[in-house]
Parts: sequence; structure tokens; C-alpha cells
Amino acid sequence: MSKLSIFFKSLAVICVIVVAYACERDDAEPEIERSKFSRLYVSFEEYQTSNTGRADTNIRVIYPADSSEFKFAMRHISQAEGGATIYFNPYLRHVIQASANKPGRTDTAVYMMSLGDKTGLLTNSNKLGNQAFSFVRGLTYHPMTQSLYVVESQGINAGIYVINRPANKRGHARPIAKFKTPGLETWGAVIANERIFMSNTKADAGIYVFDDMVNKIKLVNKADSSLTIQPDRNLLIKDAQNLRGMAYDTLKNVLAVVDYPNGNETVGAGRVLIFDNFSSLINQAEITPSRIITGAATLLEQPTDVALDTRKDGKYLYVADRRAKKVMRFKLDGNGNIAPDKVIDTQNMGTPVGLALDTRDDSTFGL
Repeated sequence: MSKLSIFFKSLAVICVIVVAYACERDDAEPEIERSKFSRLYVSFEEYQTSNTGRADTNIRVIYPADSSEFKFAMRHISQAEGGATIYFNPYLRHVIQASANKPGRTDTAVYMMSLGDKTGLLTNSNKLGNQAFSFVRGLTYHPMTQSLYVVESQGINAGIYVINRPANKRGHARPIAKFKTPGLETWGAVIANERIFMSNTKADAGIYVFDDMVNKIKLVNKADSSLTIQPDRNLLIKDAQNLRGMAYDTLKNVLAVVDYPNGNETVGAGRVLIFDNFSSLINQAEITPSRIITGAATLLEQPTDVALDTRKDGKYLYVADRRAKKVMRFKLDGNGNIAPDKVIDTQNMGTPVGLALDTRDDSTFGL
């Protein structure tokens, strides 16, 4: 064998080793198991809490969220000037956070962060700005049309704004459709079978159902891409008063929504309403929870968001409680006055207001 041949073979081996190492280690963090894991992103509403005038953090990450050690493993400072609703969809490969947009600080945008495949580490990427986004409390994504639905939950700009291919947008985000919902006050949003569900926070509290939302885009006014709509139904929930965030597990067919009573600030007053076999209820005038997690043992006061482990063998639901300043984990089959399975007290960290859960295995979605 010639020396030249030996040289090229050796060079080829070195190249293979270098490429393999580069693919294996694309950052300085240890690789996580990609086929099965659970990661919970928690949005905090604080801003300007450090000496530099920036938030110490407005996102914290619990990983693994389903392990015996329930604690924050990472933290991040997004571009949001105080966090509100937070959202994750594996098809989008981004975490999205809305701004709290508190009085005296104008921040009418939602912010996208790319996700490290191996680590879950967030990197600030792009801003979706729009003057209408002053009280965004609902975000949901439709993978087939690559469209993000941004819900402005109250006020003169109340409505559902559809942004196509959001990861490609920078700065001003012009919606391809603006569904105006005058007079409505809502919270949260999930899309399933082209229906959008949102909490109705008014006196007739329940779940708003908007049917066939994908095809409604064809009906918008071509001049300004707008259409005034009303919900097709309101699934009234008796005794509900302050419905907030919701989560829908289509695999188990379970919807959960959090609620708390007016003027009751006692520990245990907050509630997690759970509807089993939810798809069978969506044409009814009034719906009744299959189970309600509430009572002194739960520690719930004013829960603002809930997340469900959507894996086939998922065991937990998670709650962010704004007043109690706690992030709690309950058994998914829980009912009544039960203690949380795990609790993180955030009194010294900030106020948790939103949850986004990334759970993956063969039953959901794997990168």
C-alpha cells in the first residue's frame, strides 16, 4: 500500500471522528435522553427586579418534571418585560412567551425562543410585535397550517390573531387573519380538530368553543384580513367564577381548567376542574367536571395555569398558583382534597403565572 493511500485513509478516519464529535456535542451541556423526557417551563411575571434594571429571570425550567426530585434545573431571561402566558409545541421547536404588559411599561409583543434539542436550553430568537397584543393570555399552534393563534383576551382589540410561519417573522407580525371577538373576556387557548377552546372568564363562566377555525380564514375580509366572530357555543360550568388557563390531552381525552372564587383568599379555595371524555361534551349547553381537585390540603389559592402530561403513560398534572407563589404537581387521576405530589415554593423567586410542558416519547412526538 502506498504512503499516499495510507495518508488519505488516515485523513478520512480523522474527519469521521471530528464530524461525529461535532454532531454529538453541539453545546457545553450534557445530552439528555431524546426519546422520553418531561420538561416544564414556568413563566414568571416579574420585571426589573435586579440592580441592572432587568429581571433576574422570567423563565425557570423543571427537569425532569416527572422525577422524584422536583426542582428548577435551569433559568432564562427572555426579551419579555415581565412574563405572562407561555407555550410550547414540538412541531414548532420553539417556546413562546407573551408579555405581562403591565401599566406604565408598554410591551406589545410575544417572544420566541429556540430550543436546544439535547439540553432544553433556550436562546432568544425573534419578537412578534403588534400593537393589538396588549393582553395576550392564550397561545396555540396548528401544525398542519404552520399557524400560531395569538389570543388577545380582552379590550378593544379582543380577538384571535393568526400568524403564519411565526419562526420566520421578525419585528412587526402581520396576521394573515384577525378574528375579532368584541365583548368577550377569555383566558388560555387550545386547538384540537380545528376547534379552538378558551376559558370564558365572565359571569356565565364556561368553555368557549370556536368551530372550524382553519377554514374560517378563507372568510376574512381581503382588505384588512379581519372577520368579526362569536363562539359557536359556551359550555357553561356551574359555580365557576374565575376560569383561567386550560390544557387538553387529546390522547387520554381529558381537559383540565383552573378556577378560583371571588373574594375568597383562603388556602384551598382554588380548584382544578377535570373533564374526562371531554370530546363527548362539546355540544352540550352545560358541562360538569368529572373530578375537582380542591380543599385545604391542595394548597391552591388562585391558580392561573395548568399543564397535563400527554404521554400515554403520563401520570401528572402541574399547576401554577399566582397568589400562593407555588408550582405544584398532582397525580393526574387525583380528586378532591388531596395534597400535591410535589411543590416548589417560589416566594423568593417570583410569581409563577404560566406553564408550558414538553413531554415526549413514542406516544407523542420525538425529534
